[in-house]
Amino acid sequence: MIDLPARYLPQMAHLTTPATVWKYVEGACTRSAANLVMLDLEDSIPAGDDAKLAEGLANVIRAYRDLDWGSRLRFFRPRGRDLDPELSDVAEVVLACGDRIDGLVYPKVEDPEEIVLLDRRLGALEKQVGIGHGRIRIEVLIESVSAEERCFEVARASGRLAGLVFGAFDFWSSLGIVGEPYRTDHPLVDHARARIVKAAASVGVPAIAEMTLDYPTKDKSAAEQQAALDACRRDAEYARRFGFRGKWTGIPAQTQIAIEVFTLPDAAIESAVAAAKAYLAAVHDGKGAAMIGGKMADRATDRMNRVTLATALAMGRLDPQIAKELGIA
Repeated sequence: MIDLPARYLPQMAHLTTPATVWKYVEGACTRSAANLVMLDLEDSIPAGDDAKLAEGLANVIRAYRDLDWGSRLRFFRPRGRDLDPELSDVAEVVLACGDRIDGLVYPKVEDPEEIVLLDRRLGALEKQVGIGHGRIRIEVLIESVSAEERCFEVARASGRLAGLVFGAFDFWSSLGIVGEPYRTDHPLVDHARARIVKAAASVGVPAIAEMTLDYPTKDKSAAEQQAALDACRRDAEYARRFGFRGKWTGIPAQTQIAIEVFTLPDAAIESAVAAAKAYLAAVHDGKGAAMIGGKMADRATDRMNRVTLATALAMGRLDPQIAKELGIA
């Protein structure tokens, strides 16, 4: 299992914003409700546009150096292996401000060897700038059939992993299906979802769902705008039932929906506290299992409760004294 610091557990809303537009960068980093902000150097920059790339890189570095991100996780997305095989984006940003980076989202991954190489490069860069080894985390985009096939290996390729993100639309295009439009609940998409959630769970990191591409743009009627937001909520609820812990978003309205859908209910926290206390009492009495509310509780159910409580603690929604009593780090 990966030793993931508690502050990486609440990832209900990933807000991705183009690195080339400073007003969007500033708003996302300093005023958004997102748990994680990702400054994008991949999809937001046309391939081969060196001027836009330089502008985006400058804005990423400026954002890390000059902006107060608050409690938001500070991530960026480099171009990936196909567009930047030498990892020059990663090197430029880390060498400029590595001590202020929480992590990066790596796109278009096809095999675990890519993550091994990225891990080694980050280690060398961390040493060069004098920060602790492993400080910069990696979240991996799973967005092709081949990546989905090897997602368990990808998840185990680096102890830096902080999440697996489903790139559903790129995944759909990789299937090569002709004449059938993408839909959220297509069986092949659901199969990929299930594998990604299980791969993330196998190493103890969150799985993050795809973005909803239907936006409430100004050219739409009020009814159409509401329908777009309703679609985002349906997608978020669908992903939550699958076991995803958060969702990618592109605008504040989507971000707010993701926060609402993926935030732990008070009742879930209270139930986990009560169950964890009851199980500890059973262990103290020399029992390996206990009946709690008419249901059997054992080590497996206790582990589930502790995931909930660790997340609640990281959100500031669990009394630290109760967490200490229960042994929640």
